[in-house]
Amino acid sequence: MNSSVPPSVRASWDRIDGWLREHAPASYENLARPADPAALEAAQAELGLRFPADLTDSLLCHDGLLSWDKVLPGPPPQSVAQIVAHSRMRREMDEDEDLGDPSDPGAEPWWHLRWIPWAESDGNAQVIDMREGPQQGRLGTACHDDTGHFEDGWPSLAAYLAEVADVLDHGGLADGCAPYLTSDGELWWDLEGETELNGDPLTPAPTPARAAALAARASWSLTELLGEPVRRADEDALVIEALARDWSVVLPPDYVSVASAYGDTMISDHLYFFGARGLRAYGERNAPTAPSRSVPHPVLPSSGGVLAFGHTIDGDRLFLVPHPDGGWTVSAFRRGWGDWHDTGIGFGEWFRGALAGMLATDWLPEWEPGPHTLELSI
Repeated sequence: MNSSVPPSVRASWDRIDGWLREHAPASYENLARPADPAALEAAQAELGLRFPADLTDSLLCHDGLLSWDKVLPGPPPQSVAQIVAHSRMRREMDEDEDLGDPSDPGAEPWWHLRWIPWAESDGNAQVIDMREGPQQGRLGTACHDDTGHFEDGWPSLAAYLAEVADVLDHGGLADGCAPYLTSDGELWWDLEGETELNGDPLTPAPTPARAAALAARASWSLTELLGEPVRRADEDALVIEALARDWSVVLPPDYVSVASAYGDTMISDHLYFFGARGLRAYGERNAPTAPSRSVPHPVLPSSGGVLAFGHTIDGDRLFLVPHPDGGWTVSAFRRGWGDWHDTGIGFGEWFRGALAGMLATDWLPEWEPGPHTLELSI
C-alpha cells in the first residue's frame, strides 16, 4: 500500500468518469447524480457521526448507482439512503441477536457503531472505520456472517479510488481484480485471466494511459530504459571478448556492448541478464553436450553452440543462436509451454523491444511504463 498522499476523491472520480464515458458508457450512465447536501446532513444526524471528507466528496460526485453494477472491483457504492438503511439494519440485528464483541482478543466485532457502510453487496459491506485513532478513515470489510476485518483494506477511500483510477488508465489489479468490458460494453471486474461471463466473452479493458506511455518509451535510449551503466563497460567487454575467443566464436557487438555495461543483473525483479561474470559459469555448468528436448541445440562452450544469455524467474531460458552468415538471433525455451521459440530478431532489437514493452509476448511480463530497476546479481 502506498504511503504517499493520494489524489483527492473528486480527482479520482473525474478520472473514473472520463474512462467510463469513453470505454463503458452503459456503466457511466448507471452512476447516480450527486447527493442532496440536506440528505447528507440528515443521515449524519441519524447515525450520530460525521462522515469523513472523502465520503462526503464521493457522495457529492455520485449518490451511489441507479442499479447494481460492477463499476468498482469491490462492492458497489451505496447512496446516502442505502448507507443509513444498512447501518440501521446492522444496529438492530446487533441489539436483537446480542452479537456483542468477539471472544478472541484483538479481533474485530461483527459491527461497530462508528463503521460507515459506504459500499455493499449480498450483505457484505465495505466500511469506513471512524473510530478515534491513527487509523481513522481506513477501509475494511464487515461480513454478514463473520467479524469485520481490515487486513486487506486501504488507508482511506481516497487511496482506494485512486488505485481504481490508476488501474483503469495504466493496467494492473485493484483489490485482486482486473478490469474487463462485457459484451454489452459495461465495465466488469474479475480475477486475472478470465475470458467469459455467464457464457459471454469478456474483453480486457483498454488502458489508454499505459498504451501512450509504452509508445513513448519505445523511443527511449537504453540509458533511459535501464539507467546509467552499472559495470565498467570497457573492462567487462574485454572479459566477454576473451571468453568468446576461448569458445571460438565472435559474439554480436550489440550484445557485447550491452552485457558489458548492464550484465550480471536482475532486471525489474524478473529477468536475469548474464554478463562477464555469469556467462562462463552458467555456460560451463549448464551446457549440454548435445541437443535436448528443451533446447534443440548444443550450448556454448560446446562447439557450434548457442549462447545462454539469461533466464526469467519463471524458468524461461534465453539464448542467442548463431547463423551461417555470422548473425545471431534471440530464441527461448519457454518453460510454461515446454517449447522452443525462435524470434528471428537480433539481440539489440529484441532487448530494447522487450524492455520497452513493445514486443507481443505471453511469457514476459507487461513491464511498467517507467524505467526498469536493476539489481546486481553477482
